[in-house]
Amino acid sequence: MAALAVGLLVGLAAFRLNLSEPVWVSWLPPARLLGNALLVALLVGLWLGYLRLRQPEVVANRRLRVFLLVLVGAVAGLGRATDLLAPYLVPAPMGAYLVPVALGAGLATIFVNAEVGFALTALLALWAGLASGAEPHPIATLVAFGSGTAAVLRCARLRRLSDLPLMGVQIGLVGGLLHGGALLLAQGGLGAEAVGLVWSALNGLVSALLLFGGLPLAEYITQRTSPLGLVELLNPSHPLLVLLRERAPGTYHHSDRVASLAESAARAVGADPLLAKVGGYYHDIGKVKRPEYFAENQDGRNPHDEISPSMSKMILISHIKDGIELAREYGLREDVIRFIKQHHGTSVIRYFYLKALREGKADARAIDDYRYDSELPTTKETAIVMLADAVEAATHNLDDPARLEEVVSEVIQSRLEDGQLRESPLTLRDLERVKEAFVRTLRAMRHVRAGSYPKAEEIQQAQQQPQKAQTPNRDRAQQAQADNDSGGLS
Repeated sequence: MAALAVGLLVGLAAFRLNLSEPVWVSWLPPARLLGNALLVALLVGLWLGYLRLRQPEVVANRRLRVFLLVLVGAVAGLGRATDLLAPYLVPAPMGAYLVPVALGAGLATIFVNAEVGFALTALLALWAGLASGAEPHPIATLVAFGSGTAAVLRCARLRRLSDLPLMGVQIGLVGGLLHGGALLLAQGGLGAEAVGLVWSALNGLVSALLLFGGLPLAEYITQRTSPLGLVELLNPSHPLLVLLRERAPGTYHHSDRVASLAESAARAVGADPLLAKVGGYYHDIGKVKRPEYFAENQDGRNPHDEISPSMSKMILISHIKDGIELAREYGLREDVIRFIKQHHGTSVIRYFYLKALREGKADARAIDDYRYDSELPTTKETAIVMLADAVEAATHNLDDPARLEEVVSEVIQSRLEDGQLRESPLTLRDLERVKEAFVRTLRAMRHVRAGSYPKAEEIQQAQQQPQKAQTPNRDRAQQAQADNDSGGLS
């Protein structure tokens, strides 16, 4: 049904503009309308079938499903819009080279994955060649496929805003070369269609510009943050990070260390290190509401000494709800908010549970009353941040560096045995790699400098001491060594 709806919308949108007639907008013949709708509906249906076979989790995700269908409709609509421009900018057959297939392929790669982007490239390239005019246009299909593939390859590693212009040039270059090569192969020369090379090349730049403009809308639909958005969130001047640094400096530095641990571990297991690092920075932003109740922000006075363990538990748990509210207030997407929701899972607040036991305010059966009521980690990145958070806290004041690996193993094993990782995709082999990455990063953080910095007075005393003259015997020994090195030649 979704494929048919997209096909009908694209078919109905296929009209031409004629400024020489009293009626400016004239609809295409019914057969062309029906052909457009049928073609798009069938291609989209086959494409969705492929995704259901290869990427069932994508099709099952309502937001991603809507996003991909909107993307197909948008690119197809823009492709039909070239029919309006073709009579005035380029000859009518050349309009096929203006279809921004790279736009759809690039956005699908950024917000879903490269395989989905490549599959969308094939779909849109077929449509661009078949629906470009009265006859199929195989060169347009080839150019669209090459441009879309180039967009997939570049967008899979997109990290900086400055990469977009270069990406546009590269996509245009691929399209132009493919167009020129196909003309030379088919016609033995460029011929009358040589001007189409210009439009194939410009298509890359236009697609990159449209992609940049479409990022905010795509983020809103998918609730996923683009790599460019993630880099922006890492900027120390981001308002939320400034707020965290000013109101809860201890939490800020804790989050900085968690981010470094999470980044190295994510890289070790093939997860997204950029997303994991952002999650490490923002997972505890809810602590800005009551910073003095968290140990890393205390200056000797602990307000928990004056309240009951159950009240302390409620205050600690509330930082998750406060963090979610702050994140939404500042426009963070759900993929980042997920770290706030899942970084504690349903783990036990051990300190206050033990305090309640010692004060006789709880028994063994009350352990579940001292658990976080949150979501369990569902991705590699959120699971890694959960572990990094616990490891950083456990090793922060560790006096014996030799016990570092032991403590990291204990923390990971305790989370595993408590069932906190049962919904995450991390395997036992992944956990071993995570542990190794944590230990390596923590040792780098805890490096010890050899010796100490000399004082200014020590340097001045050394400068004032006269240099010792060499003894004659030492002078003769050095001369003999020099003669020996030169083979006795003067």
